[in-house]
Amino acid sequence: MELFLKIVSPIKSYDFNNFIHNLLLSLPASILIGIILFFILGFIPKLKSKEYRIYIVFSLTIIISFTIALYNLGVSFETLVAVYSEWLHLIVRWIHIIVGVAWIGTSFYFNWLDSRLERDDPNFKHLDGYLWSVHSGGFYRIEKLKGPPEQLPKVLHWFKWEAYSTWISGFVLLILVYYLNASTMMLGNDGIELSPLGSIFISILLLLGSWLLYDFTCRNSSEESQQTLVIIGFSIFVIMSYILTQIFGSRAAYIHVGAIIGTLMAANVFRVIIPAQKNLVNAAEKNKEPNLTLSLEAKNRSIHNNYFTLPVLFIMISSHFPFTYGSSYNWLILIIISIAGILTRHYFNLRNKKQYKVWILPTATLIMFFLMLISSLNILNKKEPIMSSSVMIIRFNEVQNIIKYRCGTCHAKNPTYEGIEVAPKGVIFDSPTDIIKNLKLLKAQALDEEIMPPNNLTGITNTERNKLRVWVEQGANINN
Repeated sequence: MELFLKIVSPIKSYDFNNFIHNLLLSLPASILIGIILFFILGFIPKLKSKEYRIYIVFSLTIIISFTIALYNLGVSFETLVAVYSEWLHLIVRWIHIIVGVAWIGTSFYFNWLDSRLERDDPNFKHLDGYLWSVHSGGFYRIEKLKGPPEQLPKVLHWFKWEAYSTWISGFVLLILVYYLNASTMMLGNDGIELSPLGSIFISILLLLGSWLLYDFTCRNSSEESQQTLVIIGFSIFVIMSYILTQIFGSRAAYIHVGAIIGTLMAANVFRVIIPAQKNLVNAAEKNKEPNLTLSLEAKNRSIHNNYFTLPVLFIMISSHFPFTYGSSYNWLILIIISIAGILTRHYFNLRNKKQYKVWILPTATLIMFFLMLISSLNILNKKEPIMSSSVMIIRFNEVQNIIKYRCGTCHAKNPTYEGIEVAPKGVIFDSPTDIIKNLKLLKAQALDEEIMPPNNLTGITNTERNKLRVWVEQGANINN
């Protein structure tokens, strides 16, 4: 037992006997809470099964008992919240990616499938189409009927929870990362000045209002005016992207564009696509004609979702690349990259229909290439030194103080900035060695692009940036 504890414990001196004693003391209260939860969960229709509730309550009882035991051992409530919130953030983000992949995967697959069905076989005129495929060591034959079957199967698979789970987990992330840290993560230094509560209110209003505007526009557009709908929709996207960069901090602005598009996609499933499918199923059960208008609208919304996908995926990864959301023209970069993504998606949609428009992918590639060049002109352009090294010698202690107070509040082993528990990306500036080790990163993001600190949260001045530049130009000496 002692050997096991040594292996699993990161702190050899941890008093496990005392912890187990407190854990046993916490069990009665935890079990009582679990029993109450068991009966409360019984009121939820999806959790009528006792087996489901037992598993859920058992897990929650363990979590509660361990938490009480740690608290009784003297671990502060603030420390528990910090640790639990970080891991909750990790788990929710992981879930968001998993269900997002499942949703996007099914969306791509069914769009591909619908365009690849064999529809000209005279021996299968009773079908709308069929397709043979080979995967995972076996052959599959998929058929699409022209209408409902004479008798519905006992099990009919629906594809909806992937979309719902993606949106729900994404909104939880929005709460954990942005709403709970609104003063540091959402507010920008330029543009419209807001309070943290005001920024949260605007965020929720934007999510709801964007869907209402989009849905109203779609429902009032005819089949012949789809091109006009695209132009109107893209114009709103451009305006919204610019406005959001003026309302929120740069990173929050990008995430909110993604959240708005994700909301439109999930609401399309919930409000249009699934109701149309329920209409088909109900009509088949009652042997009636379905409302084909609903089916056509669902098909259009499914196509919209297909084109929304790549811009959303870019926004999901953009937080790892500050030169996008941190640029002075971040809204324009977002729009141009979205155009490249939409073109790429359009190429594959046409290719699935055996329409080979070979110019599309090279065009998307060139768009990205020229965007890279234009957005990097301030780096590619070789500037003359701001100050001659003979005029002013920048001492390292001065540099270290600038980095300590402007960067080190977050980038330290023990960050002091409110809401930051761990140094972003593991980059720290605690010692001269740390500074030299991360000098290229510091130069690229704080001096060349000027995107760090994010939204200039720590108030670094132009004079301080210039001193850092001169110190780098003079050889980044840490011994003067």
